[in-house]
Amino acid sequence: MGTHTDPVCGMKVDDKSAAGQSTYLNNTYYFCSQGCKTKFDQNPQQYVSQKAAS
Repeated sequence: MGTHTDPVCGMKVDDKSAAGQSTYLNNTYYFCSQGCKTKFDQNPQQYVSQKAAS
């Protein structure tokens, strides 16, 4: 439980009110909108690598 950062747009998302969630490499990611979830699901490595570079 808590607040997470949407890996696509950077928006803060509460896990209870997130528009969606995906699991990639045993990590769960939360999204502010279905659009961000769709972008992530199409190419998760693009967004995970951006996060790791930050």
